[in-house]
This record gives sequence, structure tokens and C-alpha cells, in this order.
Amino acid sequence: MNKKNNANNYKFIDIFLANFYQKYRETILMNRNLLVAGIFGFIASAVIAELYAIYSPSDVLTSTITVVVGFIIYKISFIVLFHIDTKRKYTNNVTSQINFVILKQIIKKMIFAWSIFDIVNNLSRWIILYELLIAGFGPFEAVIITSIAAISLSYLSINIISRRNKIFSSLKTKNS
Repeated sequence: MNKKNNANNYKFIDIFLANFYQKYRETILMNRNLLVAGIFGFIASAVIAELYAIYSPSDVLTSTITVVVGFIIYKISFIVLFHIDTKRKYTNNVTSQINFVILKQIIKKMIFAWSIFDIVNNLSRWIILYELLIAGFGPFEAVIITSIAAISLSYLSINIISRRNKIFSSLKTKNS
């Protein structure tokens, strides 16, 4: 009897997770892309912070260069990953032609969400990094703390905005 209950519980969990993934697939993929791109940006920021701290006596300059380099690496990585995940949604499978109406909707909504994400991320990242460097933290430790704080605030903001702005609604109508 106990094995049968366990099997039913696992089946229920599998169904629940499958339905959850289906319902929130686009948001999950976006967050995965943000995470992977964020890791690339973090690594670049950590390396730059360490190198710049050696050669630059200015905490302002170190903070600025670290944030800019991390932003560029993150942004390029995210755009490539997002394109790979979403290109099938605005491209006709048979003719390989781009549906510019859907693509335009996605771009407009994502630019708004990215803008909020980037403002929250870069502003909080710069302020926190600068304050930690002034407080005497090492560059690497400061980047770790800053990245965790800034990315948490940024993820929260982009997920709230993507829900309120219904970024993925145009994708669901095409796939339905």
C-alpha cells in the first residue's frame, strides 16, 4: 500500500511540475538566460575589479569600469541566449520568414523590461560596489556581495514588470 501511495505522489508531483513548467516556460527560460548571462558578467566584473584595483588608485574609476565591462558582457550574452530561445516564436517553421509583427511586440516589451532591469542593476551595483570599496572590502569580495544584492533587486524588478507588461502574451498566442 505504501509503495502505491508513493507512486501516486510522484505521479502527482510530475504532473504538477509539467503543468507549472508549461505555464511559466517563457519566464523560466528568461530567468535562466539572465542567470547564465549574469554569471558571464560576474566573472568579467570580478576579473576587472581585481586588475583595476591593482592599477588604479580611484575607487570611483574601479567601480565604474567594473560595472561597464560587466554590463557589456552580460548584455551581449543575454541577447544571444534570448535570441536562441525565442527565434522560433517569430520565425515561420516552413518558410523561415520572420513574423515582424510578433518580433516588434517582443522587442518593444523587452526593451522596456530590460531598461528597468538595467537601471536597477547598474545603479545598485555601482552604489553598493563603491560603498564596499570605501569601507575597505577587497575588490573580489565587494563584487560578490554587490552582484548578489544587485541581481536580486534586478530579477525581482524584471519578473514583476514581465508579469504586469505581459511580455510573453504574444508568444503564447502564436504557439496556441
